[in-house]
Amino acid sequence: MIRSARVYLMLLVVVLLSSCGWAVRPGETLLDARDDFTQRLRWHDCNGAGRYLASEVQNAFLESCETDEDLHFVHVEPQSLDFSDDQRQADSVTLLEYYRLPSVVVKKYRLRQQWAYRQGEGMKQGIWQITSPFPELP
Repeated sequence: MIRSARVYLMLLVVVLLSSCGWAVRPGETLLDARDDFTQRLRWHDCNGAGRYLASEVQNAFLESCETDEDLHFVHVEPQSLDFSDDQRQADSVTLLEYYRLPSVVVKKYRLRQQWAYRQGEGMKQGIWQITSPFPELP
């Protein structure tokens, strides 16, 4: 009886210690955030895309996005992503293909953005936010 209790205790310690190593590094979650942002941008989901912008640039983006109903994205393609050494900041380049009504001519624009990782409180996972303002597309 005592021997089986020790075995169960050892198994419990192994499980608890192994779960400590499963914490996600910030750099691993940026790809999902960037892809979700670009798809929300493509589908003109202003509020959804706006969640990824830091508060200091968010309002300007939302105002521009909600009033520019003639802007339509045809294709959004992530091209590069460069992390800082500590993986808490990154620069991304995304190719945007779009047109603005009444024109149907598709234009291309390379969107350069700076992302920053905001640490969550306590045990909560942090989030990635865009810190650079969204440009006015030509």
